[in-house]
Amino acid sequence: MRLERVSIANFKGLREVQFEPTRFSCLVGENNAGKSTVLQAIVYALNRPAQLPRSLFYDETIPVTFTLRFVEVADNDLRRLADEHRQKIEPLVVDGAFTIVVRYRPDDKVEVKVLRKVPIEDRYKDESIDELLKGKKGNAVNAAVTAQFPEFAANLPADLNITSAKAYLREQISNRPPESFEFSEGPLPSGIASSISALLPEPIYIPAVKNLSDDLKTSQSTSFGRLLGLLLEDMTPDLEAVNESLRKLDTLLNRIVEDGIEVDKRHDKVKGLEALVESLLSQNFPKVRVELRIPPPELRTILNAAQIFVDDGSKDLIEHKGDGIKRSLTFALLRAYVHHLSEKAKAGGQDAGTERPLLFLFEEPELYLHPRSQRVLFDTLAQIARTHQVVVTTHSPLFFAPGVTAGFVRVAKRDAEPKPVGELHPVNFDLDEAKAEVFRLARFENADAGFFSGRVVLFEGESDDFFLRHVAKQIDADWDFEQRNVALVRVSGKGNFAKFRQFFSAFGIDVKLVADLDALFEGYQHLGGDWEANASRDEAIQRLDARITELGVAAEPSRRQIKDKVTSESWRDRYGAAKEALRKAQQAGQVDEGALRQMDQLFTWESDIARVRVCREDEQSAQTLVPLLDALRKAGICVLSKGAIEDYYPEGTPDSGPKPERALAAARLVQSRETALSVSKPLAAGRSPELVEIFQELFRGL
Repeated sequence: MRLERVSIANFKGLREVQFEPTRFSCLVGENNAGKSTVLQAIVYALNRPAQLPRSLFYDETIPVTFTLRFVEVADNDLRRLADEHRQKIEPLVVDGAFTIVVRYRPDDKVEVKVLRKVPIEDRYKDESIDELLKGKKGNAVNAAVTAQFPEFAANLPADLNITSAKAYLREQISNRPPESFEFSEGPLPSGIASSISALLPEPIYIPAVKNLSDDLKTSQSTSFGRLLGLLLEDMTPDLEAVNESLRKLDTLLNRIVEDGIEVDKRHDKVKGLEALVESLLSQNFPKVRVELRIPPPELRTILNAAQIFVDDGSKDLIEHKGDGIKRSLTFALLRAYVHHLSEKAKAGGQDAGTERPLLFLFEEPELYLHPRSQRVLFDTLAQIARTHQVVVTTHSPLFFAPGVTAGFVRVAKRDAEPKPVGELHPVNFDLDEAKAEVFRLARFENADAGFFSGRVVLFEGESDDFFLRHVAKQIDADWDFEQRNVALVRVSGKGNFAKFRQFFSAFGIDVKLVADLDALFEGYQHLGGDWEANASRDEAIQRLDARITELGVAAEPSRRQIKDKVTSESWRDRYGAAKEALRKAQQAGQVDEGALRQMDQLFTWESDIARVRVCREDEQSAQTLVPLLDALRKAGICVLSKGAIEDYYPEGTPDSGPKPERALAAARLVQSRETALSVSKPLAAGRSPELVEIFQELFRGL
């Protein structure tokens, strides 16, 4: 079985979210966003303690609710239940799916419900049938069923009693169309919250605490102790003699049941202690009886009381060692468990389907580990994920790998009343060839931006970010990209804007663009302008082309522009498409409109060069662009009217040389607010300088 979905409501900073874990899921995001809260919610939902502290309620006036949906529930899973519980739970598994609802009200005990498939129509519901047949006997049962359910009367057995009538009706109702049913909360059939524990996965929670001493105690209540217990459990069959001795000890300590009858074979001193306590208590409460029960001794309990000593020059318990070695020991136990699974598979051990599945919840597994160890740990967790689900919170891109963690969730905090709330943004990449490049974006240089940024600004040039950062802070100290958690990401060509925007938007991140002037003409489709901007662009191009004709502006591409064009991937693609269109036209003896457009695209770039030139050299043409620039900026797309960011460098900046050096030199010349304001002019009279308006948009709402 597998946990397919968990819904979390009103728990800590999570007001209402839904998490769909895969076999190996990663939760990413800034610190204090709510990643750990997701793991803790799963632990509480699966362990179901009696009460939940008030401090864990987002709003104390409403309950905390965890809804868990499990899929791939098979017969082997159901066999883990006790017989009397399995018979009651089995009908609740529909198409291999089973859903429980765990609810906590302030200062109240846990409430466990299940989602039942129930008829929508009231007369088909169990309570209506119970009321219909209540107190009826003999022919009255048949008469009531026939009157209430004439559609079932044709095959109605004779001489029904209440029990057989209910069974007959349940069978008939179950055969009704699927649209006749809905899922509704109902009580757990057994009435005992712990009765389903054997069916559900067992959480192994490894927190990212700075001091791991409390979690590294060898008790079954800690992840450390449970990991050790998992490794020692296979010893149990080999120690049957010990188990038999423990059973005899239990007989000496507790009353036992033999052949359905309770018998008392306890040691005389145990009986005497119970009698003494009862006699003393009866002096004040004569009718009160006392029964002494001692927890049955188990081999597992003994094994889990083991202690681990580490000698690193000073022999001592692991809890007294440094955090690094503690974390590494947990890592070693995980690797040992993987080895254990491998050896068990080779030996052809018990079918894993009959064993209780484990759900590993690991906070920041990279903590205290250098990169090589992180990679080894990732491989270890990936191997565990073949048989058990794994969920990690991480700040490391090393925990994102093809075929293993292609799906992950970004957790981000959003301002809300009365306090901020966490939101989950699932990101899933199908790792086919078409999306391989997108995956690489996530895996390496842009992982930090995608995982942890509140906003991303995309730009084209190699050194645009350095100069933009510098000028923004000179104009306004609050326009600090680092302090405001705004990442600047280079896309290396305007043709990549759409791809990068789609990638970061998938993380739930607000994305804005800073593009060069020529993006208005060539590659405009990659900017993502809305209908208002597109309409403004069409009008602007008509006016510009008329102005180009009026002024006689020539395209005159430079040698560098020609070289860059013919060596670019997009131009080669166009050339190939045009060749294919020409071949088809020659074969068919006619040219369709589509072929003409493909061939025309080879040469439109010269017109684009003329448009850029006239916008830079002619004031009237520059003003023609203002409505388009404003419309795009409203959509978060900031286009530089002067050309590229280098056109905003102050006088005295070298005209040639490596771009990073030129950007550094330009920044040295901008050392005051006045100088920063002077590098750009207003787009129209009465307005702020252009870069001021751009920065206002980039930081808007932060």
